[in-house]
Amino acid sequence: MGKALVTAVLLALLPWSSAQESGGHDPARETVARAAVEIAPGKAIALKWRTIAWSDEGAARMRADPAIRDQMNQRLPVGLQSELDTPVALSINGRRLEPDRYRFGLWMDEAGAYQFSLLLDHELVRFPLELVETDLRFPYLTFALLPAPEGGFALVVQWGGEYGRLRLELAR
Repeated sequence: MGKALVTAVLLALLPWSSAQESGGHDPARETVARAAVEIAPGKAIALKWRTIAWSDEGAARMRADPAIRDQMNQRLPVGLQSELDTPVALSINGRRLEPDRYRFGLWMDEAGAYQFSLLLDHELVRFPLELVETDLRFPYLTFALLPAPEGGFALVVQWGGEYGRLRLELAR
């Protein structure tokens, strides 16, 4: 499988973040973050995304108001400018991903839980995350790719007090 290489760089804002609502927009904090796991010399599964500041108020509005949730579910993938790049075929919950570059995002469902969304064959496909709440606060959206103890890889999402995990497997 090779050595795990994980990188994550954080900081950026979307219009619904607390910092921007208060007029604290800082262009120097807008950045692209990356995370990768090396699966063989010179081959890595990689993520790239724009980080987004967590907003307790924004998340509460999304959970309380279906219209706001729908609007943000449409805007979030665009704001992330995200990519999942894989040099090998992967499987997520039985769905095969051929070696390619994919757009991904997060989607909040009606129950207020985040799901991992992926653009596959011009269709937005959502995958449930194993979610837990944590007392540890992550002020900016971050992803990580790590070897999973049960095999394959864990795609980890951390944002605010939310922590989610999705298992990626090498496809056969």
